[in-house]
Amino acid sequence: MLEHARTHGTTMEVHLGALLVQDRASVDRRVERQAKATIRTVLALRDHPGESEVARLTGTLLTYCAVLANGVAAIPEADRCTRGRAALIVWDGLRESGPADGPLGTWSYPRHLAVCARDMLLSVRDYRETAAPASFIGRTGLPPVRTDTP
Repeated sequence: MLEHARTHGTTMEVHLGALLVQDRASVDRRVERQAKATIRTVLALRDHPGESEVARLTGTLLTYCAVLANGVAAIPEADRCTRGRAALIVWDGLRESGPADGPLGTWSYPRHLAVCARDMLLSVRDYRETAAPASFIGRTGLPPVRTDTP
């Protein structure tokens, strides 16, 4: 699967490959940690880091957003929180529009992607920690053992 990042007329391909997990409802914990670190970095930026760094961050965030969007989309609609539903709508808009023209557009685009990725990440974690174990209620036997804990 490829995701395309546009920055000042340049398009770069981002390969999702191993970041996607077989079970669409889950997102690899390492990907979550890496995404969280990148989100924090982007949201903490106060000075423009330069066009090449903005392009790198944009490509990375596009990759994480695509992976996290798969995780949110795999959550049953009835269990998907409002934040998750809104993040998918925002993600579609960000993918369609790309960064605005000019340096301010390329500077603000990764920040919007970071906020969207953060919302999707929180939605996936919220579902995993609250709704998913509740789905076992009423079944017989023991609940499945969680092997995805760090």
